[in-house]
Amino acid sequence: MDILCTCCGEPWDVMHVLHEDRQSFERTGALISGCPCCKGLRPEDLTEKACQDLDALKELALMLGDDIDGFAALLEDFAFIGLI
Repeated sequence: MDILCTCCGEPWDVMHVLHEDRQSFERTGALISGCPCCKGLRPEDLTEKACQDLDALKELALMLGDDIDGFAALLEDFAFIGLI
């Protein structure tokens, strides 16, 4: 299962984030606020809607706290992966 970087929208496999490349992510619980793709800087080519969607997902990730699997399941259930 994947979780999204809430800065750029890039999907990342949960196991990669937690075990393989931990140091490359700015992360608090389920929230990824920076990844190897964006380094914490929001891309300029994102649409306003994409930015709003990522901001909403950021709030959901914060609400779920350390429940990374729950956040990944939510993203999968509501088909957020690939929409941003």
